[in-house]
Amino acid sequence: MTPLEGGAHRSSSRGNRAPALDVQVKLAEIAVAIPGARIAAHSEIEVRRVIFDSRRAGPGDLFVAIHGANADGADFALAAINRGAVAIVSERELNIGVDVGQLVVPSARRALGEAASALLGYPSERLRLVGVTGTDGKTTTTHLIAAVLAADGRQVGRLSTVDIAIGDVVRPNPYGRTTPEASDLQEALRELVAAGVEDAVLEVSSHALALDRVSGCTFDAAVFTNLAPEHLDFHGTMEAYAEAKARLFGMLDSPTVKYWSRMGIVNADDPYSFTMIGASPVGIVSYGLDTPSDVMAVNLNLLPDRTQFKLVTPLGEWEIVSRLRGRHNVYNWLAAAALALGWNIDLERVAEAAEHTSAPPGRLQDIVCGQPFRVVVDFAHTPQALAATLGTLQGLGSGRLYLVFGMAGQRDARNRPEMGRLAADGTHFFIISTDDPIDEDPAEIADQIAIGAQVVGAQEDIDYAVELDRRLAIQTLLKRARPGDTVLLAGKGHEDRMLIGDRSVPWSDVQVASEILAELGFGP
Repeated sequence: MTPLEGGAHRSSSRGNRAPALDVQVKLAEIAVAIPGARIAAHSEIEVRRVIFDSRRAGPGDLFVAIHGANADGADFALAAINRGAVAIVSERELNIGVDVGQLVVPSARRALGEAASALLGYPSERLRLVGVTGTDGKTTTTHLIAAVLAADGRQVGRLSTVDIAIGDVVRPNPYGRTTPEASDLQEALRELVAAGVEDAVLEVSSHALALDRVSGCTFDAAVFTNLAPEHLDFHGTMEAYAEAKARLFGMLDSPTVKYWSRMGIVNADDPYSFTMIGASPVGIVSYGLDTPSDVMAVNLNLLPDRTQFKLVTPLGEWEIVSRLRGRHNVYNWLAAAALALGWNIDLERVAEAAEHTSAPPGRLQDIVCGQPFRVVVDFAHTPQALAATLGTLQGLGSGRLYLVFGMAGQRDARNRPEMGRLAADGTHFFIISTDDPIDEDPAEIADQIAIGAQVVGAQEDIDYAVELDRRLAIQTLLKRARPGDTVLLAGKGHEDRMLIGDRSVPWSDVQVASEILAELGFGP
């Protein structure tokens, strides 16, 4: 079945009217939304909010006791009750000496989203919800899909690593992660519904899928960008990583009926697209540059300030001119065009969106202070992303290419030598510095990166340097740059904090680079 088959559908049986934000729902009603739930006590008690952090508990709350990697939420149930919680969800009946409502569930983590969704009136069922997953390109693809939907006249909301947008009102992502915890996500979706949003585009990480942060969501489209080695410290193998991503496609098999057909969208050039297709119970729209696909791009013209290509679809061809640079961003536009094709959106809307849409903050972001060389901030923090960014910048001019980057702690250390190799092969000189070391030694991380550079013949102080003071590293290369050169600051992108030990300290590559350029005499 293709996404366009099946005709119109009836609306959700829950109705179209969402409840007011200040609601109270009986525990028995919430239990209905959680498969396998058993009411152990006080089914008629009313709750007003679903929480998972006992420190946030207040009067009338439902506390979900999640068994985490480092602590068991059941140990904090009494603390939540002492702060006003009136009911508990847990995977076993708790004897805590206090008479409160209790739900026993197969998975507390999954129940968190299901309970919050029920309490808030099933917000995702009142939206046309798009989930975007993959290793790289999720944030940009999320923004581009939202732009296409807005160009089609829809009221659009967006939740990405970078920000939350309700129409033209944008605020930074406050959650500190790509996809919020399940109860926070449901509250965010409910906010979109209350604001009159029709379509929502959600960036979905593999952690969010593996840890059920999107439980309680009804997706109408799942988009797969690509898959490359990342988070293998968490998933273990590429196969397990792919299977986590594929859960998003499996969630398209929802009993909730809406007015439109559901669909999966995959990058046919990525071999892991077959894993997504295998998990999808609905039709697939494919896109690609090299593999025959439903949506393709030809005649690519990658310019310093824009990208041009011809969009080829079963419905015709369109000339696309985008402000976004690089071959990797062509893939992101193809994903957005594939969604437009599947939902019968006039593909002229894609061309309109491309003409007016800029890249998200921290994605190939130019820092312009009147200097005669290019300074670019990019979020590239994986080998695949760094390779794409370096490839794009290598084609922008004939000058030298410099790079400052590091790698975060508590991430898959197997990527560190590969990042060093890419830096050595793709730049004229680079500096290994600090990037969110958390509880690891930044010097040890730098040594692991340097190994990859040394394997391909790079020599310290000739081809690269190690400077753990990131500000000094940036300053060194900005002083070194000459007219026509490019300095890339990679890894931090839009972020405004540096995680060092148990501290979160202010840090912005954009701000620091701008300050140093001003110190060097550039700027207004």
